[in-house]
Amino acid sequence: MKRTILLFILLAFFSAPWIFAQQDTLVFRYRRMALDYQQQIKMAESRLSGAESMLDAAKSDRLPKFDFSGNYKFYGVPLQLAPPADAPAGTPGEELYNRYSLNVNLTQPVITGGYLKNTQLAAMSQVEVMKSYLSLNQQEVMLNADVYYWNAVSSKEIRDLMITYRDDIGQFLRVIEDRVKEEIVSRSELYQTRVRYNDAQYGVIKAEKQLKTSLMELNRLLGVPVDTVMPVADSLAAVQWTQTTEDLTAKALSQRPEMNILKNQVKVNEYKEKITASQYNPYLGVGVGGLWGSPSPGLHIEPKFNYNVMATLSIPIFYWGKKKEEVAAMRQETEVSRLQLDRTKEMITLEVQRSYMELQRSQEQLDFAFGALSNASNNVSLMIDRYNEGIASVLEVLDAQLYWEKSYFNFIQAKYQLNMAWSNYQRALGALAIK
Repeated sequence: MKRTILLFILLAFFSAPWIFAQQDTLVFRYRRMALDYQQQIKMAESRLSGAESMLDAAKSDRLPKFDFSGNYKFYGVPLQLAPPADAPAGTPGEELYNRYSLNVNLTQPVITGGYLKNTQLAAMSQVEVMKSYLSLNQQEVMLNADVYYWNAVSSKEIRDLMITYRDDIGQFLRVIEDRVKEEIVSRSELYQTRVRYNDAQYGVIKAEKQLKTSLMELNRLLGVPVDTVMPVADSLAAVQWTQTTEDLTAKALSQRPEMNILKNQVKVNEYKEKITASQYNPYLGVGVGGLWGSPSPGLHIEPKFNYNVMATLSIPIFYWGKKKEEVAAMRQETEVSRLQLDRTKEMITLEVQRSYMELQRSQEQLDFAFGALSNASNNVSLMIDRYNEGIASVLEVLDAQLYWEKSYFNFIQAKYQLNMAWSNYQRALGALAIK
């Protein structure tokens, strides 16, 4: 019995303070692994790469275009060419059966009504949209990594708690069995203790199942085989944080990728308005070209080289209000994106305030759970002493053990909720990182 008393005293002593360690660094490792594996990150990277290619394409539209072409035609009924100017009257012209040419052209747009400029600016804004979209997906993946990792660690700590609780009751059960043999206590106390032991064993089985499931879910997120044994901490380390007077909303609005996405989407739509209008503005292009083939200059059958210099001018005049309606339609798209931006500002403001409040409440909950665990540990020691003195019943000792187990379980849950509240708070600020 002295051994049992010593066990509970040690349990009470080691049950709480050591858990407040520095932040678990494995969570950063798993954030990085999740970012490297997750398909949504790869899709976002592909979208960014595509947007950058479209920007390069828009830039190339400003440069001269070099074209090469060729054609060939055979006429079953030949074309009758005009005779040479110095040929005698009545001399027939040559018959053209084969018509062919090789063409080289170099063209350069000069005035496009703002089409090239605004197309390039729209492509630049779209690149910024995709960069922010990638950042948004990274934030979501890192938050998921936190969820699965903290869940795995808490499951492991709960499993260890249930094993400790079962073993403590098992040791107390052996003491009761010895006392029953010595006919010091009745068999009813033995049955009461066995019932609690069986219930504790069932809790261990459930906890083992939950731990295996949570580890498999973590492995799936990280892209490793589900049966891989990935290291996780033995217990949750409650994150250390301090109160702040900083303007959190302003900080979040400057960092959240959603804001950058919508701000640049507004720009894209504004440029699309100008692109639509530019199609009805004057256009001027110039170019030079060369041609080798038949018929040649002078309408001769022998192939020869010829060249040309060209200028193209287009001035739209009247399209029955088509320009006005198309621009108005695009302007409505811009207005929708502005409204989405305003709505997102409101949602982010609410999310930041709510996440900070949740962080504060979670800290209060953890502080309370820590105190409750200390009281439960002291209660176990007291009930053991009272039982040895013959004052307390075996059921009171078992209840004290059960209350300790529940208090410890609540303490683990409080640590989990604080860590998740911190991750959600960082996500609300757009500040989740891999370091």
